Amino acid sequence: MIPRRVVLPAVAAAAVLVATVGASSPAAHPDGRSSRVDLLSSAHPSGAMPSVADRAYEGRHWMRGTDVSADTAAITSLTCDDCVGESTTLHVVYAERARVARLDNVATAWAQECLRCSGSALSVQVVVLRGRPTALPNNRALSATAACHTCLTSALAFQVVLVADDAEPMGEAELAGLRAWFDEQAAVLRASVALDGSQPPIPTQEPTPTTGPTPSSDPSPPTPQPPPTASPQSPSPDDPATPGRSSRRARRDAVSALADLERLLTRALDAEAVAADVDVSR
Repeated sequence: MIPRRVVLPAVAAAAVLVATVGASSPAAHPDGRSSRVDLLSSAHPSGAMPSVADRAYEGRHWMRGTDVSADTAAITSLTCDDCVGESTTLHVVYAERARVARLDNVATAWAQECLRCSGSALSVQVVVLRGRPTALPNNRALSATAACHTCLTSALAFQVVLVADDAEPMGEAELAGLRAWFDEQAAVLRASVALDGSQPPIPTQEPTPTTGPTPSSDPSPPTPQPPPTASPQSPSPDDPATPGRSSRRARRDAVSALADLERLLTRALDAEAVAADVDVSR
């Protein structure tokens, strides 16, 4: 059985440090034993450009060394009012001679000190290995908001590692199917952070009354009325406003999408999935 893990952390604030990640920058050491590939998308809106979408795609990244590493990332940050950011990365990596494969995939979205801002990050890493090398996969997603109102962030990371006797690249038809699955996940994630007016309004200060109550012409005191009695109601599990329902639904959808991705890849590559993981954070 392939382990699956879905994590939905509650985070108040986050500090994000990204190092040694470049946009599609393969590097090989002179000795020929080590090889590294990176792919990054990053969306950082500003007051001058309030809406930013960055997409990175590589469908045939080859690593030739015996000690290989692949870094895949999608990063979105928001610090301006009414800003929208979206980063999406799809990375397919092939290693035909690897003995050790270090594989990192990260999706991060965060917002700080902004009003009506929303951001999402989707990172998908697919690694195809020949033989049975030592694979060290690492997959994580993080979303966070701090000191902001009506702001939404969501991050989603998929990672699948496969082994095949012949690590041949997917054809155009198979890549098109993978892109269609990827576009569907991006659309679902984008919709999850859409500010559609369902969020609570920004609190405003109530005006201070400048005049007293109007005196009544009836000298008799008003008859006291009993306060209205509210009938308690238990929230329905199917009510969208039920706390935690959005997180549970995100968990189910992510696990289902991971299973679809595994089936697509194993058929397209005639390969076996040895590691599959999804991490979602809202």
